[in-house]
Amino acid sequence: MQNVDVAALLDARVLNAGFIVVRPSPLSRQLYRNIRTLTSSRRIDDQRALNKAVRIMKRRRKHKEGVLRVNVLDRNQFLSGVNYFEKSGRKFPKLLDVCKPWNKSKCPLVVHNNWIVGKRAKIYRFREHLMWLYDGDDQYYSSETRKYLTYTNAKPTTFSSLSHKNVTEHELAALRTALAIGHLLNRVVILPRFHCRNRECPLNSVIHIKTFDAHLSSCYRESSFLQHPKVPNSVKQGVTYQHIMNINQTFNGPVSSAEITRLFGKVSANVLNLGNLQRIKADLDDRSIDREFNSKLQTAFRRARYRQVR
Repeated sequence: MQNVDVAALLDARVLNAGFIVVRPSPLSRQLYRNIRTLTSSRRIDDQRALNKAVRIMKRRRKHKEGVLRVNVLDRNQFLSGVNYFEKSGRKFPKLLDVCKPWNKSKCPLVVHNNWIVGKRAKIYRFREHLMWLYDGDDQYYSSETRKYLTYTNAKPTTFSSLSHKNVTEHELAALRTALAIGHLLNRVVILPRFHCRNRECPLNSVIHIKTFDAHLSSCYRESSFLQHPKVPNSVKQGVTYQHIMNINQTFNGPVSSAEITRLFGKVSANVLNLGNLQRIKADLDDRSIDREFNSKLQTAFRRARYRQVR
């Protein structure tokens, strides 16, 4: 910063207005006065205004204070959302091989959670990547008394444009079933991983998170939940496997909500893993699933893509 007025995170090909270091120089003050003028006189967001103001000041090279000096922050250590999450293929948390003591220069220091629309979607993505630590009054992570339910989505064997749509529909149907069973058993559903083409993908790749959370935010946890450091060991280690597909074969037909309650209602394990739910035949009628919750299941599933653009 001794040789520049402004250094910003590079967001694709432009300067990022959300993470920027500003030296308190006369030229940087003039830069922000120009930004304020641009944003107050026309419909332009702060990032476009920043880049436009920089271009204007660089074209007008004659200032009594000199020339505006602008630089970008280290591209390996300060990353935008599109570079960190998408271009690198990081859809889930994983240990970075570059983050070694002898190679810290390539270890990210800052990840800007942009290139995704909406506060709820940003929080969901940070939670999924174990970058969110806020526990809240409801002890989102640290509760030792809350019970959970989880299941898995089997990896599809083939993918085409037609089969991809069918895979998504089957996986969303399984999610509805899991949420209904969780409601019956008073258990919060820990999400599985979903499948987009031939890769695993998170919930925001198929569902509009803001709409989903408006109805079901307290009913689920992200797929990486059990990896979070604030989740008690008693929860992480308290998993019991009782695959419901085997029960379907026993009954040779749909399993009623009463039967689900009878079979699993007294399970004391912190986490109940029901295995693959895509072929489960559960008869969850309106009399067992109250109308209010059933209505939530009908309205919460609005389709969306990864960036949550409407």
